[in-house]
Amino acid sequence: MVLHVCGCPPRQKLQVLELFAGIGGWRLALDSAACGASISAYDSGPHCSEVYAQNFGESCCRRNIEQLGLKELDGFDLWLMSPPCQPFSTTREAKQRDLQDKRCAALEHLTKMLPKLERPPRWIALENVKGFHGSDACGKWRAALRSAGFRDREIILDLISFGTPNHRTRYYLLAERETKNLQSLPPPCVRPNKEHLPPGVLISGPWAANRRHSLDEAHASARARPHQKENIFRTERRNFLQHLQVACRLPQSCTEDNLTLAGTSKWKLLPLPRARSDALLLCFEEPQVLDTNGDLQQLLQLGQTVEGTTWTVQSNMSPCRPVGDFLEQLQEEEIAELSLSAEMLSRPYAPGLSYVGRKDVRSFCFTGHYGKVMHKSSGSLLYLADEPVDRSALPKSVGLVRFFSPKEILNFLGFPESYKLPRDMELKHRYKVVGNSIAVSVASELLRLLLRGEGAERIKALEEMPHRSSHHGATDPNAG
Repeated sequence: MVLHVCGCPPRQKLQVLELFAGIGGWRLALDSAACGASISAYDSGPHCSEVYAQNFGESCCRRNIEQLGLKELDGFDLWLMSPPCQPFSTTREAKQRDLQDKRCAALEHLTKMLPKLERPPRWIALENVKGFHGSDACGKWRAALRSAGFRDREIILDLISFGTPNHRTRYYLLAERETKNLQSLPPPCVRPNKEHLPPGVLISGPWAANRRHSLDEAHASARARPHQKENIFRTERRNFLQHLQVACRLPQSCTEDNLTLAGTSKWKLLPLPRARSDALLLCFEEPQVLDTNGDLQQLLQLGQTVEGTTWTVQSNMSPCRPVGDFLEQLQEEEIAELSLSAEMLSRPYAPGLSYVGRKDVRSFCFTGHYGKVMHKSSGSLLYLADEPVDRSALPKSVGLVRFFSPKEILNFLGFPESYKLPRDMELKHRYKVVGNSIAVSVASELLRLLLRGEGAERIKALEEMPHRSSHHGATDPNAG
């Protein structure tokens, strides 16, 4: 498909340079944004090149980017790039060496070459982990953009804000040289860092502050004693009900076996928003509870009788689809390969992992270390039973816990159903290439903004504020 893009002659394809191409996420985003293009792609990774060739019918050049000269870089309309994130990642394995990391050599080379080009690109789009913001590499790249006559705009977005049940917070830098499309996106205003909240009931006020303090202590205890996590949170739920009944002057009715609230026993308390110590979030496993007017309305009316306390139904701008919508039908041998053994579920780290079910609307970011590094910051696990997972007896869940497949991770990232991964490629390599890819669904909306000036209001509503300080020393469970 060929489209007239702001300032380009009709029916003329964009000449696009795809650097650090990976498995072609930016290319798919460009296609999704309905922009016809002739693409030259570079990536030195052997496994990425294999996947790229299988899906696009042409190879990704494996020449090192730091070897590209002015002739190879000159004369393109658009540069798309996702430099290696490891120098800026805040995952457990990362060292955050910034420009001291040899994997920054290619980006440093481009930083030197860009101002020297006779025909620099009209647009540039860069994606990286959130830790890239404020780094020395970021500062040098932005300086090179200014030297080459570009105006740029930093944007931080989380995939979950786009209706996908997966956290993947990423830094995007859009730059233009001739057009003024980015002017439609106002600069980020000075405000607290916006936090995405799952659907639920936000309870705030003096009474909620006391319950939040108790909930924070429960979470601290659960982190220290992960094998007792379920009992700790069950006790906290019972205490919450008892305090609510006292505050509302109701007879005590909750027992160990009766923790019903709003007509359901499938509810939990979350210490959210993080920035507020006087609030907590009441969430229900069954989303339809928030849509009914019966038991929930009675609970809201009851809650308003607690002096100085506000109960507000929290809805999302883009309601998240459940995890089950992104699953694929697997063969028995595939399920066996992805399932966690009793030995793995017996390990000390097992209770601290993230387990999500088909109905859940939140999951941890999937990284290139998924399936290798057993930690929730590498990505969530799929729990197939309907009842809550019993973290104190995880070995009994053998056959009910598995890794998400590489294709399912691509589904979260917005890759088309037709996109394929080589079946003969080792599983660890498939996880590596998909975990390092970009969110196509997010990138496509950013390209519509950059190339056509469309969608600024939506991006403005969903973007997050960057931290004021440098990334050094920061902790971001979604990086990777």
